[in-house]
Amino acid sequence: MRDVLPFNFGLLVAYIVPGFVVLWGASYASPAIRAWLVMPPDNLPTVGGLLYVTVGSLAAGMTASAFRWAVFDTIHHATGIRPPTWTFAALPERLDAFQALIEIHYRYYQTHANLLVALAFFYVMRFLAVGWRAYRVGAVDLGFVIVGVVLFFAARDALSKYYSRAGELLKPSESTKGGEKYVKRWRQVAPSGTRGCRGEDFPGRQERRPAVQAHVHGQAADQVICSR
Repeated sequence: MRDVLPFNFGLLVAYIVPGFVVLWGASYASPAIRAWLVMPPDNLPTVGGLLYVTVGSLAAGMTASAFRWAVFDTIHHATGIRPPTWTFAALPERLDAFQALIEIHYRYYQTHANLLVALAFFYVMRFLAVGWRAYRVGAVDLGFVIVGVVLFFAARDALSKYYSRAGELLKPSESTKGGEKYVKRWRQVAPSGTRGCRGEDFPGRQERRPAVQAHVHGQAADQVICSR
């Protein structure tokens, strides 16, 4: 039960809450959606209405997340917050820690960035409903700007922490790095006519592949692998 609750809460704040804001904005242009959200005082909420709002919020939240990926992920990556170089070879034994980082950092990045997309959509729909001729800029607009700026930098901070800590958790091991450098440095292709593995001359190639090594007197000796 303790594992299910954080998972559900993460999905709730990352998708359903922003999706509800998107539905709220869409209600300015759709009487059907407005009927889902606004109940007459003499009517009680129904299971069908709750289901419509929940599924609609989830779909709208997923759509907002797609716009978040297309816009804000690109902005953050272009302005200094880049995905780390990581390897998933050790993921099975570190899966719990990786999932914890997703829940405490990446979910909040999704929440803040998705809410920013949802608020932008809500503002545009509200503006179109009032009409540009009758619209008057006031304190509400200033509130939108302040909330938007706070959400942007909160999302940026959460993404930075997620990349930093998840990258540290799944960074390539020193043996992997050393092996890559060793292969790059020592892998050679000999010209034709080179003496082969058994001492005979033949037109072909021999490659030094350090992936297969023999240890002699504590030192690594490359095994020469020949092919025609």
